[in-house]
Amino acid sequence: MIDDETKDGVPAPLQEGSKRRPKRRYDDARRSEEVASVRRAIRYELDPEDDDDAEPVREPVIELDNISLAFDEPILKEVSFVAREGETIVVVGESGTGKSTILKLILRLLVPDQGRVSIDGEDISHLSFEEALKVRQKMGMVFQGAALFDSMTVFENIAYPVREHTNLGEDEVEARVREKLEFVDLEPDKVMQQFPSELSGGMRKRVGVARGMANNPEIMLYDEPTSGLDPLTTGTITRLIMKLQRELGVTSVVVSHDIRSAFRMATKVALLSERHIAFFGTPEEMTGSDNTYIRDFLGGT
Repeated sequence: MIDDETKDGVPAPLQEGSKRRPKRRYDDARRSEEVASVRRAIRYELDPEDDDDAEPVREPVIELDNISLAFDEPILKEVSFVAREGETIVVVGESGTGKSTILKLILRLLVPDQGRVSIDGEDISHLSFEEALKVRQKMGMVFQGAALFDSMTVFENIAYPVREHTNLGEDEVEARVREKLEFVDLEPDKVMQQFPSELSGGMRKRVGVARGMANNPEIMLYDEPTSGLDPLTTGTITRLIMKLQRELGVTSVVVSHDIRSAFRMATKVALLSERHIAFFGTPEEMTGSDNTYIRDFLGGT
């Protein structure tokens, strides 16, 4: 998938001609340890019995293999990465680098010009419309701004995909809605009959997550889930995404501009630059990289 000729997770093309800065070993070690300690603390809060040293073998769930896509001009070029079972991959990069396009490819709303997108080992690039719909049932999507139906109550918003794609009776639908609201730490009796306009931004995001997970998907996709939120609410949404990973084993791909939040929730970080994956690895590996572009990117965020 990723070019074997890498250094610190950086493809060979980005190594050539880059000026190496003097190593700042103490600062690098301190930054990496700070990132690692924050992630360990959050994970301990979610699961005190978790053992970081016991790493299970995880199967690939989402695979992008040598993906290229262009419209009037190239958008993505030879992009590859793998999201394994239970992992959270956070895609970061400058504006206009094609981050949200990756989500559309995974949802099969776009088809690549070259390469393949696989879900659970199945190449979805050439599926029919009906076949693509079946694959999409494995996924839940949380849009930027939550994208709730303004004319529907919270209950109706979350119940909508359940009614569309299952044969559950109304009592079972209500039980499902209550279950998902409780999972995102909202009180069903207080919010079910409210409209989105009556909710705070953070509550709307949590309702969006509840709707995305309404049909118990194995994959969750997030487009800027913390955009426009205050730091405390950002922390709430970040912990919620981690809770989905840890308690339900959900595989997630998150597009984000928020590096601090990304480092807390990410199993791996994919940095997009100039239509390529400039880096793919853990947050600790990213902060410890000597690559000039990576350092400039982190320094400017």
